[in-house]
Amino acid sequence: TVFLALGAWRMSKKNVLARRVPVLETLGEATILCVDKTGTLTENKMVLRELRTITEIYSVPEESHEALPQGFRELAKYAILASPKDPFDPMEKAIHSFGAQFFKGIEYPGDGTIPVKEYPLSPALLAVTNVWLSPNAGGYTIAAKGALEAIAGLCRIDGEKLVTLTALAKDMSGKGLRVLGVAAAHQSSATLPNDPQEFTFQFIGLVGLYDPPRKSVAAAIKECYGAGIRVMMITGDFPPTAIAIARQIGLHDPSSVITGAELAELSSTEIAARLPKVTICARVLPEQKLSIVKALQQSGEIVAMTGDGVNDAPALKAADIGISMGSRGTDVAREASSLVLLDDNFASIVEAIRNGRKMFDN
Repeated sequence: TVFLALGAWRMSKKNVLARRVPVLETLGEATILCVDKTGTLTENKMVLRELRTITEIYSVPEESHEALPQGFRELAKYAILASPKDPFDPMEKAIHSFGAQFFKGIEYPGDGTIPVKEYPLSPALLAVTNVWLSPNAGGYTIAAKGALEAIAGLCRIDGEKLVTLTALAKDMSGKGLRVLGVAAAHQSSATLPNDPQEFTFQFIGLVGLYDPPRKSVAAAIKECYGAGIRVMMITGDFPPTAIAIARQIGLHDPSSVITGAELAELSSTEIAARLPKVTICARVLPEQKLSIVKALQQSGEIVAMTGDGVNDAPALKAADIGISMGSRGTDVAREASSLVLLDDNFASIVEAIRNGRKMFDN
């Protein structure tokens, strides 16, 4: 009891808060770490790096005193309108920061318009849609941004155009960029539908955001492998984005990927057979984390799992070591977890495992 109490105190000094002391023994026995990419392996500080239409590319300079080229102003405008005026999400903050830099001397998107309604992200539609009342435009302006497949669905894009857009998104993802599609619609009718898919959207373009890996992650991952601990990245990102970041941070076999769509088609036994060969779970919904945890445990793994959202709570509860995020985690996630990562940093998890092994030895 004394060693566990001292260990919990020492770990609190390393930004890891133990909510349940007995888990500290289990911590030293962990065989696999299942971690979120955004904010844990990366800094969660997004920067808008690239804009694309079907025919043109604009690489955003780090500092520029020039106005945004005319062909990309519409794309930037609707990306901003598809974000709230006072965002807290790092992606939306990056979009507004970009707008503040490049719309100097031009009327800023959203000025003179009134936000009317938001259609939030949902498992059925991975896109956010904002409706604005535009008195000068004679009706409503609607802007949507989200996963390319969701935006393509809203715009009813298929065939060769969808193949072209998917290739563009794959090229951007290969640079480690998180890719969002942007679409726009206009409506004069005063009655708004219950489903955003009832609007007549036009595809505007793609925006690519970069979230740099934390500087301490590569060394921490190397240490995990040296200690016999496997690291699995779980992300909602496009597979090429996840693979590019995995290569930068030194994950073994980064091309071994399974997607959320593939997981949904497999039985629990099939998932358990497949996961030992997988390094990255991409395009995964939070609720799918529970099946990943159970499948790994079925294979004999001692699982440490990170999470921050309400939907992550079942997986955090089921994992041998549930680790919630202190900075960006929800109360529900923290209640379900055994450990709270006060700085959201992957290196702190590795330090905690090292201390867990020392405690076990003592």
